[in-house]
Amino acid sequence: MGRATKTELLWAYAITREEFLKRVNDKVELHPEEWEDIRDTLFKAMSKEKTPIYEPKMNAFLEQTVYKYLQDEPISLTDIARRFEPENPSYLIQSWLRSRNTIEFLGEWERNNNKGFNEEAFQKLLKDVRSPSYTLTPKRWTETVNAIGIESKRGKNGGTMAHPFIACDFEMWNDMQFRYEVLKYFVSLRVELEN
Repeated sequence: MGRATKTELLWAYAITREEFLKRVNDKVELHPEEWEDIRDTLFKAMSKEKTPIYEPKMNAFLEQTVYKYLQDEPISLTDIARRFEPENPSYLIQSWLRSRNTIEFLGEWERNNNKGFNEEAFQKLLKDVRSPSYTLTPKRWTETVNAIGIESKRGKNGGTMAHPFIACDFEMWNDMQFRYEVLKYFVSLRVELEN
């Protein structure tokens, strides 16, 4: 790749990021200092000699994914699962619900966000899921512990929806690259705060 082409790509990348930050700012107000820090970090990263230029499709996907989790609207777990298991997305959601870590995570979310959460039923459920024959579905989870973070509907326009925080956990469970990118982002924030 010629030097001029690389420069053009760097500027296109910068402009795309800048536009993305403006759109994020419309939804979640950024303070001027945060805006400047994010922009400075971006340009520092681009000025390094071996900065990778990511494929536009992957870049757009990551931006779209980050933006999606900044919203307060429920996100379809069914749609996420369909990317990994097109034939039977509900099976993938049930597999996620088989993990004790997932159930404890969901319980923690409900404790912090749901005044009507049934703690007693949750503790019993933790014991029940140890049995290999016990199958936990989103509907059973919701009905058993009076959960509000996940909603499941049957029928033509049905599916499983979840709060963005929960949906992010589900996507990280399915997609190791996404999980890595999320963790890398938090590590980069920590490094910035230390400097």
